[in-house]
Amino acid sequence: MGLVVKKLIDDRPSGIYSDQDGFFRSEYQIGARLVWVRCQHRRDCIECVARVDELLPEIFAAMPSAVALAESHSRTIVPEFWTKHDTSLREGSRMDVWGITITPGLEMAWFDISRNHDFDYVSPTFSKDDCWNDEPFLLPAFPDRHHVYVVRFRDGSLSAEPDLKG
Repeated sequence: MGLVVKKLIDDRPSGIYSDQDGFFRSEYQIGARLVWVRCQHRRDCIECVARVDELLPEIFAAMPSAVALAESHSRTIVPEFWTKHDTSLREGSRMDVWGITITPGLEMAWFDISRNHDFDYVSPTFSKDDCWNDEPFLLPAFPDRHHVYVVRFRDGSLSAEPDLKG
């Protein structure tokens, strides 16, 4: 049985705007994630939303791999953050998908991946080497505006992209 994902066609977008490339973007929300449908046809293009609904199970199934790729890319950008986290006993994913931009005509999705707000950055933890757990320390949070963008191509392959937004 495949992944069940909410159908966008059953909802009204929370907003529609034009982007700098001449696409209309219809904004939806699935759980805590924003989903933008990019369309060059017209505002409220039902055909593009219906095509995205067909693509969503594959796109959502790709999220764990996209987050893993984003983490790998992030390790090259903020190695000091990851070094401290790697020594910690605290388990859990440090990154999560915040939003997904989908262009149905190209069958491409762009994952905006950043800090996982469900991860506990606040309470003290211990080092894996501290067998007596007598030297607690706090884990650093990601630097402000630390995002990794991962593109999912039509063939299902993934690529980490530089943060072009600054």
